[in-house]
Amino acid sequence: MTVRADDPCWEAFVAAMLPLGPVQERRSRFANKPALFLDGREIAHLEAPGIVDLRITSAGWLQARDNYGEDPAVCRDSSRRDWLELLLQSAAEIDRLAPLLTIAVAANLR
Repeated sequence: MTVRADDPCWEAFVAAMLPLGPVQERRSRFANKPALFLDGREIAHLEAPGIVDLRITSAGWLQARDNYGEDPAVCRDSSRRDWLELLLQSAAEIDRLAPLLTIAVAANLR
């Protein structure tokens, strides 16, 4: 599957993530789609327009779940232990999710 990187939600997501750590954008190792890497580990990729898979780790989710467990933009499937799906209706939602993104980056630096 090829996913185009010109999605405004993805662009806003990347813009928010890059300053949080040594994050690099390149092609996903899972499919032909854009992704973000931190220290060689894929921590996010664009699944489809407006849908971003984010690696938060179990420890990161423990920090974030009280604030984001009921957020309609955050979908967590317990079978995907370290990953969340962000369902973004607009790029403006990134501001609300900024603390979650910070937790995800910190959790992946460990």
